[in-house]
Amino acid sequence: MKIIFLILSLALFLNAQMLQVGDSIIPIKLKSQHDKEYTLVKDGIWIITWDKATTRVANQYFDEHKIPNNLNLIVDTSQIPSGIFSLFVKPRMESYKHPILLSFDEKYNLTLPFKEDMLTLLYIKDSKVKRIIYIKDIDELEKTFK
Repeated sequence: MKIIFLILSLALFLNAQMLQVGDSIIPIKLKSQHDKEYTLVKDGIWIITWDKATTRVANQYFDEHKIPNNLNLIVDTSQIPSGIFSLFVKPRMESYKHPILLSFDEKYNLTLPFKEDMLTLLYIKDSKVKRIIYIKDIDELEKTFK
């Protein structure tokens, strides 16, 4: 069973190419923690979190600052078992007023730039990736948006 999982994971990884500067963004529809649908494309900044720690940093920033409409928080939820997500993660996320966009699509998430223990900031202009930044903590995030 583990071998089959590893083969499938490797196949997904090899077929999914990570976005780079200059690449076009495919329009994607994501639902927030409050079940409101959002379509992401065109212009803006995507803050992408990958785990509990990076999501905590992003939520702290969104709670403490006035957030422009073109700044979107996306959380990779593809690795969270559905029972755990429904019972523990989503209720916690629902306590936040700002939209937290939930990305359950593992194949799509593999295309998003990633560095271990860091938030990813994607700057999108005219549906293309213009810049990619990796942030490790709240101080760096605040400096980025000053």
